[in-house]
Amino acid sequence: MGECVKKLFGAIFILGNVLLWLSSCASFSEKGHGTAVKTPIEPLACIVVLPASTSVGRSDTIKFSDARELEKGAALATTVMSKELSDNPKTRVLTSNQLSTLIPEISGGISGTVAALGEKLNCEGVLTTTVGRFKQREGGEYAAESPASTKFKMILRRASTGSVLWSADFKETQESFLSNIFSYDKAQGRGFKWISVEELLEQGIKERLAECPYLN
Repeated sequence: MGECVKKLFGAIFILGNVLLWLSSCASFSEKGHGTAVKTPIEPLACIVVLPASTSVGRSDTIKFSDARELEKGAALATTVMSKELSDNPKTRVLTSNQLSTLIPEISGGISGTVAALGEKLNCEGVLTTTVGRFKQREGGEYAAESPASTKFKMILRRASTGSVLWSADFKETQESFLSNIFSYDKAQGRGFKWISVEELLEQGIKERLAECPYLN
């Protein structure tokens, strides 16, 4: 009987160490994200994809250092979108230089911009992306003092009317495995590591683009 008790406590001890290791290594969960699609879905033959922007202009209290990080996030988001959509026959991905060439001739806010771009490029839809958070992790892959965190929003508008056809939010701050045990598959796919904010944003962009019914 004593031997059985010793084995039981030994098993509990080992299990506890495994869970502790998983907790320190990483697991992740998504919070506050979702997609919205206007139905019925009408296929679009051409979609203009604009370079990602930031939410800096919407806040008077943002720090200069945070603004610089958001600019880095927007640049990365633009690069990822360009790579992911380069072979999509429906998309027309614009660079910052191409957009700046068109902007001086455009007025009327977002609706005017969308309408003018659609007309000039003969496209029915315009996709915009805004990065609202881009916070790098503090620490290493297996022992992060502060996890990476990112947030962005995508909106696909009909060029002729400016109406929203599809929108998607992505908000994620990494959590330990014990904080959200239901995120095991995602944690396993990331190698049970604390990933960088660049990896987090890239994965989020790819996920949202894959979910957009107008791009398929």
